[in-house]
Amino acid sequence: MVMRSDKRRNSVYLSLGSNIGDRLSHLKEAGEQLQYLAKEPIEFSKIYESQPWGNDLLSPFLNCVVHVNTSLTPTLILKKVQEIEIGMGRLEKSNGGEYQNRVIDIDILTYNSVTIDSLCLIIPHPLLTKRRFVLLPFVDLARDYCLPYSLKSIESHLLQCEDELECALFEKK
Repeated sequence: MVMRSDKRRNSVYLSLGSNIGDRLSHLKEAGEQLQYLAKEPIEFSKIYESQPWGNDLLSPFLNCVVHVNTSLTPTLILKKVQEIEIGMGRLEKSNGGEYQNRVIDIDILTYNSVTIDSLCLIIPHPLLTKRRFVLLPFVDLARDYCLPYSLKSIESHLLQCEDELECALFEKK
């Protein structure tokens, strides 16, 4: 599959999460590094604290969504995101199918209104509509955004989300 980007502007939403160490600083550092991919300042959602999804033995996460306008292709964004994660000390996402604690986790949620289903990349993110910790901050930035396969807004997906894990606005202590 060959994917060409619009050299002027591609609208990309990414989810950021951290549950090790100074979680807030990790989100800020990832945002600063993502800024290098952007053609203009990136937008940040509010930050939420959530219970871990997929392994309740993990520490709570801080999560946010960022909006980036870039000239990069989806595959190149994935490569750059993985470089950022590794550079910040990220190890394996899972071990034997079990999610692990992470310094930083960055997921590409959407790229324009494109659907991609390849061996290395699926856009929109396949679990986007099932995770409250992604939908809440996404609504902060783009409540009326509709996924390419849906006529429902992100806000509608949030209202219908069955994820019951606690996720609340983060209050710095």
